Amino acid sequence: MQHFDIAELVRSALEVSGCDPSLIGGIDSHSTIVLDLFALPSICISVKDEDVWIWAQLGADSMVVLQQRAYEILMTIMEGCQFVRGGQLLLGEQNGELTLKALVHPDFLSDGEKFSNALNGFYNHLEVFSRSLMR
Repeated sequence: MQHFDIAELVRSALEVSGCDPSLIGGIDSHSTIVLDLFALPSICISVKDEDVWIWAQLGADSMVVLQQRAYEILMTIMEGCQFVRGGQLLLGEQNGELTLKALVHPDFLSDGEKFSNALNGFYNHLEVFSRSLMR
């Protein structure tokens, strides 16, 4: 099993991505880490049974829009993601909201630079899904 400090991994990834270290508050590795974004849903990072999940809740209204744009959303999911174990993002329902999820591939957990690629990749997909669901 791979052992890592998720708080340090996230901090390093944010710094590699150009985030000012003074803007990064205390990060607790024992609970879900939430990255609040401007004009997009927050990105959440959590560890469960040694697996790292990146996820974002897309909103309660998204379930109706999902029905209307299912083909477009399915095509986006089928494009694949290199940073995700299994190669594809997941869509699910969590607390009544449509949720975009990624089980991070272990190759992207070895250092901040690799994890920043996973975070940035998830962010890019979150933008695409948010645009699809909001138009």
